[in-house]
Amino acid sequence: MSTGVMILAAGAATRMGKAKMLLPYQSVNILQHIVNEIQQIQPQSVLIVTGCYHQLIMEQMKEQQAVKLVYNEKWPTGMASSIQAGVQWILQQPIPVSQLFLLVSDQPYLNAQLLQDMLQLQQQTKKGMIAATYEGIAGTPVLFSQAYFIELLKLQGDKGARSLLKQYREDVATISFPMGKFDIDTPEDYQQFCLQNQTNNAN
Repeated sequence: MSTGVMILAAGAATRMGKAKMLLPYQSVNILQHIVNEIQQIQPQSVLIVTGCYHQLIMEQMKEQQAVKLVYNEKWPTGMASSIQAGVQWILQQPIPVSQLFLLVSDQPYLNAQLLQDMLQLQQQTKKGMIAATYEGIAGTPVLFSQAYFIELLKLQGDKGARSLLKQYREDVATISFPMGKFDIDTPEDYQQFCLQNQTNNAN
């Protein structure tokens, strides 16, 4: 089965006040770290849906020939338009993908092993959606089978994929991702994240 990966990175990050996905993480930035982890599972295609910070992201990712940037001019209308832009790009490719990961660009603890485990769970369960869970919530990353691509195109406004997980819950399998609760929305979040990494490295 061929796998595509879509990273949502279109928002203005108003609470952070700058491009949070480009904040330093280890020797790179958060977005580059996520791309490095993704590439370990050797997907058919990787795209980043950009918006507010398109130019900055393009400059940071210019060395990544295997990563496609898709600019969503409707990004202020909400997450649904970014998902639609990404799925439309996927559907236009000459080599179709049979499943698609939907990721966000502010989960720094996302890793290749989690994505590999989600692919394996999909093969075992044959479910149409595989979602990560943290703090009792099912959310990103989510792996969608091709059967749900049209449903993703129907999302409206600031609705993300979580609405589909609720609507078709009998076709969902979940995998625990406790570190998924850490996303970076504010300067305080990033400061805590950096302190935690320093502590982990010290140990």
